[in-house]
Amino acid sequence: MTPWLVIVAVALGTYAIRASMFVLVGVRPLPRRLEAMLGLVAPAAVAALVSSIVLIRAGSVEPAPIPELAAIAAGLVAVRRTGNVLAAFAVGMPLFWLLTPALP
Repeated sequence: MTPWLVIVAVALGTYAIRASMFVLVGVRPLPRRLEAMLGLVAPAAVAALVSSIVLIRAGSVEPAPIPELAAIAAGLVAVRRTGNVLAAFAVGMPLFWLLTPALP
């Protein structure tokens, strides 16, 4: 087999697996309990991504530098007060840009 044939076969196989969920499950309503659990997937994924960004440096567990922690905290407060995710960027990024040259 050529490498391109393997790549195409794997791509078609994974596409078929992903599409089967929409075809088979998408036409039926989900149980309420499952819908409630699915509502927690996005916050859990974001928490996992943010915690890995904040706590892991070069493969070891180290806290993030002060400018990053301050920007994350300010963004968290902005989102909690406004309920708008864009507020986190509007508050956190300028704070990060201001603190980065000032603090080590």
